[in-house]
Amino acid sequence: MTDGGNQVWDDRTVRPGASLRGGGRKIPAAFPGLPLDCESGPLGNGCAGLSGGIMADGNVGAAEAALLADLERRFRSIAGEDGVIDRDEFAGALKLGDDYYADRLFVMVDDDNSGSIELSEFMGFVGTLVDGGERERLHFAFRLHDPDDSGEIDRDELRQVIAASISQNDIELPKQAVDGLTDALFRRADTDGGGGISFEEFMGVMDAYPDFRKHMTLSATSWLRQRRPAGEKRRGPTLADRVRKFGRLVNNNRAASVFLVIYAAVNVALFTHAMQTYAEQGATIFVQIARGCGACLNFNGALILVPMLRHLLTWLRQSLIGGLLPIDDSIAFHKLVGHVMMAFALVHTAAHLVNYSSLPESMGHYLFSTQAGLTGVLLTAVFVVMWVCAMDFIRRGGHFELFYFTHFFFILWFGFALFHGPSFWQWVLLPVAGYVIERIVRTVRTSRKMPVTAIEALPSSVTRLQLQLPDGFRYQPGDYVFIRYPQISGHEWHPFTVTTCPEETGKLSVHVRGLGNWTRKLHELAKARAAGQAAPKAGLDYALIDGPYGTPSTSIFKSTNVVLIGAGIGVTPFAAILKSLFMRLATGDKSVTVEKAHFIWMNRDQYSFEWFSGMLADLESRDPDRKYLDAQVYLTGVKVDMTSAALDVAMDVYQAETGRDLFTGLRNRTHLGRPDWRAIFATLAKEHEGEKVDVYFCGPAPLAAVLATEAARQGFGFHKENF
Repeated sequence: MTDGGNQVWDDRTVRPGASLRGGGRKIPAAFPGLPLDCESGPLGNGCAGLSGGIMADGNVGAAEAALLADLERRFRSIAGEDGVIDRDEFAGALKLGDDYYADRLFVMVDDDNSGSIELSEFMGFVGTLVDGGERERLHFAFRLHDPDDSGEIDRDELRQVIAASISQNDIELPKQAVDGLTDALFRRADTDGGGGISFEEFMGVMDAYPDFRKHMTLSATSWLRQRRPAGEKRRGPTLADRVRKFGRLVNNNRAASVFLVIYAAVNVALFTHAMQTYAEQGATIFVQIARGCGACLNFNGALILVPMLRHLLTWLRQSLIGGLLPIDDSIAFHKLVGHVMMAFALVHTAAHLVNYSSLPESMGHYLFSTQAGLTGVLLTAVFVVMWVCAMDFIRRGGHFELFYFTHFFFILWFGFALFHGPSFWQWVLLPVAGYVIERIVRTVRTSRKMPVTAIEALPSSVTRLQLQLPDGFRYQPGDYVFIRYPQISGHEWHPFTVTTCPEETGKLSVHVRGLGNWTRKLHELAKARAAGQAAPKAGLDYALIDGPYGTPSTSIFKSTNVVLIGAGIGVTPFAAILKSLFMRLATGDKSVTVEKAHFIWMNRDQYSFEWFSGMLADLESRDPDRKYLDAQVYLTGVKVDMTSAALDVAMDVYQAETGRDLFTGLRNRTHLGRPDWRAIFATLAKEHEGEKVDVYFCGPAPLAAVLATEAARQGFGFHKENF
């Protein structure tokens, strides 16, 4: 029936096995109670009621109707001119990595076994999933795991499903491991010992695992839904949401917030004072603007050097006033000053150009025949090159060397600036003197050659480099160093976190992810050494070290409850810190204030866990009661839906039986998919109610923003590694 041109559901119901009027198709018997109005309508094939209306009895709401309409559009897009979807088109639309799920779903939707899916079959199938209750959706999941539709899942079928789930998610496990998972889950599910898992037994397993039950009930419609059209915007946060988020971030970064306010105020004061001074002298508005920008450039040109005084910052971090200064954000502040200088430089240049255009001499005369003009052109050109080459798409896009070498142009910039601005030397005298001293100290400290005692290629393009330390070399857990390795390059320095701890005397190790030319060459060298295809260059198998330098992580030992979060190779600072923590606890070190460490490590692939899983297993063995350490790992490359649910449950059952995780060998099992940070932080807040909790993170900036927000929501301190 219709209402104003819109399709409306009535209260008629097509029962299992009944034909769709006008189309001759039957509702699959596995899905009872599918409401349909199958008079002829705009859908064709005799199925009129699924185009997006609302049932008269209220069973289907606007959201469900919109979903059905979206799925109909998706069907027509896939089917094309012939109006049907064959097996290849269906598999291509699902974009599933393993054929099992695509083939099984196709058979379930192709109710008449014709080898193609018509619109009525498709909409009948998805209509049940959309309108059906949880039991109907779980029955769909059960059928997905019962390829012969016998009503029971035998062991071989269960193994086939688990193997398909492993393949779908690019996981590699030996045959015996797959058999172990299968047997563990089969023993858990086949409660009557009948040799098969019935639907009721399947439901029993799902009742015991409510989180997995949720994934099981995620229907196949999500695989076929059209992605959000390009340009369509999601509903953004409201102004109130933004204000609350800003308030939490300010409260969680008080030192940085105060410093930024002071920094902004100084720039405003300098700009305003310069404009007023030249206005009183009768200068045009463009000259006033240029002079205001010039005053700010003097200030920022001096300030940009301060975050580069690494030894000074390391000393300040360990001093009494270290907690009052935003030292953790020194690199971010250096970048901010660079962006601010770029903006002031462009406005300064534009204002002068406009002013020159009103003067009697030619533009070329003022730009190239005067000291101020020529040095201004050179300053702008040099700074633009430095600024562009410092962007992330250059620095982290495999062109680190370009960033590294062009950043030395700062020497030219300061030289030109001294000739360009008559008062610039007064601003930069002290910072430049400090930087010269810093460079002298670095040169002296980096003159000692440290033999390379091990170079090992690890999974996921990571290389472990181990050096022999000289007597007297001191560092703290979580520190980082700059390394120059003449076997790769005689002039390049690269920063890496130290992964050994001070208690491991006589050696220092770093783990290097292959991201740029230098790091990839290091990994290739390690593989060649292991294969006996490369020998060390005579007299060059040593490294030079600049450092160590402190990081936010060094304050962990002053915290009470800590949450250590590492993403991929971002685990490195926490590897050293956890080892040092347990060694200090073993010796009864009274300076340790940490009562509980929650460690969360994420990797996209299973092999990356090999970097430090042995170390974590050793730490777990020292803490059998989990008094100090709770380690959780996440395999984020797995898509959490019905294709992974069986594997997820099997892994949980296997871990419960054996006491060890299949991937890592740790006590806690590997979680599949991405962490739910809001839920995790809420749980931690409840566990440590009334106690101070500090979150330490090393990983990508987008995730850092999410974690900072959630930490602020719970009142946790938040610290991010920056270098």
